[in-house]
Amino acid sequence: MKVIVSGEFDEKLKIHFSQGNWNTKIYPLFENLNPVNIELDPDPSLFKLTIIYGAEKYYFENVLYISNPNLDNLSFHFYKESERIFCKIKSEIVLELNKEIVLNPLPDCIKELDDALKNYNDDDNCASL
Repeated sequence: MKVIVSGEFDEKLKIHFSQGNWNTKIYPLFENLNPVNIELDPDPSLFKLTIIYGAEKYYFENVLYISNPNLDNLSFHFYKESERIFCKIKSEIVLELNKEIVLNPLPDCIKELDDALKNYNDDDNCASL
């Protein structure tokens, strides 16, 4: 799979696919300002695309590949307009991905869960395994 990222972004930008519910596999597509060369299972698969822009903006979407995902060329172009962050996504295989999106703040319910997990891990009274 070839990944091209352009536009306005910084070193905190991360793009990845994940697969599975309990035993989730994460496949980084872009991190540390560079695309990551990955080899996915060539069978048709359902992935969750996650874009993390800094620590503030996110985008999630399920992506269904009905053919070999390794043959796809994905491009992501980021730009800012009116204090909002947009991304133009293009895919050669998954036509539903060919669109322009707005990255949004993380929902409050997920922020609360994240804070609860951080507090749980920081709690001195946690039982060790």
